[in-house]
Amino acid sequence: MQDIIAIKAEPREKVGKSIAKKLRNSGRVPAIIYGGNKESIPISINQEDLKSILKSDKGINSLLRIQREAVVVDAMLKEIQYDYLQDTPIHVDFIRIDPKRPVVVSVPVRISGEAIGVKEEDGVFDFMTRTLELRCLPDRIPREITVDVSQLHAGHSIKVEDLKFADEIEMLSDTRSVICAVSAKITEEEAVAEAVPVEGEEPAPAGDEPAADSE
Repeated sequence: MQDIIAIKAEPREKVGKSIAKKLRNSGRVPAIIYGGNKESIPISINQEDLKSILKSDKGINSLLRIQREAVVVDAMLKEIQYDYLQDTPIHVDFIRIDPKRPVVVSVPVRISGEAIGVKEEDGVFDFMTRTLELRCLPDRIPREITVDVSQLHAGHSIKVEDLKFADEIEMLSDTRSVICAVSAKITEEEAVAEAVPVEGEEPAPAGDEPAADSE
């Protein structure tokens, strides 16, 4: 079972830009806990605790146990808002979870190995889908989804439907989505052949089309 990260929060009785600025200047981040058909709880958390969550094994998909005074809530990170000028967190949304009920999360895709289509067939590798959305119990969330591309030949691709998952994981992303592909490199002869017009066809005129002849 995934470890639960314990976070101590402080109540946030007042809201507003000036209050939020004071909190950030003191090393805390304004936050809120919501969801589960219960009342939202405004809180603040230590900036270092937020960094620890993001650096943990599951990162943004970590299971959290947030304690604010006598109130204890199981939650997960939902959204982090950043100051686009300084790239510092300015607000955090947490969503309540029930450890016994499935949640919907996005999990990063990691590529493993070097495609044979690149290594031996001079193809070009393209990594298209970098996250996948799935539903599972909170303690079954994978840290990442590893895709082995070592046997991927030029002209072929790996789709979501080609991956295998445990029975308790429900894939929500389109199974037809392409994770990655190796395109075959076009030879000089093929490029020339594409540029040569088919017999019987006239090459397109350069520039603007001539005006129609007047009667």
